[in-house]
Amino acid sequence: MRIQAPRAIIDFNKNDIYGNLIQLSQFKGKKVLLCFFRDAACPFCNFRVYELTHRYKAWQKQNVEVIAVFSSTDEEVRHFVGRHPRPFRMVADPDLEIYNSYGVEHSSFALVKALLFKLPRIFMGMKTGGYPANNPNVKLVPADFLINEKGHIADCWYGRDTSDHIPLKRLQAFIDSPPKTGLDATRARAA
Repeated sequence: MRIQAPRAIIDFNKNDIYGNLIQLSQFKGKKVLLCFFRDAACPFCNFRVYELTHRYKAWQKQNVEVIAVFSSTDEEVRHFVGRHPRPFRMVADPDLEIYNSYGVEHSSFALVKALLFKLPRIFMGMKTGGYPANNPNVKLVPADFLINEKGHIADCWYGRDTSDHIPLKRLQAFIDSPPKTGLDATRARAA
């Protein structure tokens, strides 16, 4: 079931693909993009990882962290996504524990929609390291969560097809927004 913002994060403890422990709550004080991808070989996913990689250095200067979650194994993520240096954290979740806690969905319709209408994006993804593979979670639909400095989910984006992530303009507006004080957050909810 989808979660709604605003709300507290759903914390997790998980090793990244290099064996380093990540606890989502450890990033309190930073803005975080928590993004859920399909599998490490997915062309759509590889193109989005490419986009994030090229923006990450500027975001890091703005105190932003990116955590990318894949439905693949550590080895698969290292092979397909990690073969090019990625500056942000990557987590393998082949059992879909984190996916399920954040309400990430499966949809055959979303897969067909992406294949029919996003063919150029598939080719761009294949150029950046992805290729269609035998994926047991092929119907997973991407999702993105924007987490503020206080450790609260400020925005949720559930993809409309298997290539759909939060628009970069919306993500950048969140990154550029000043931290909300308790009074600002109360006013925003009341509006």
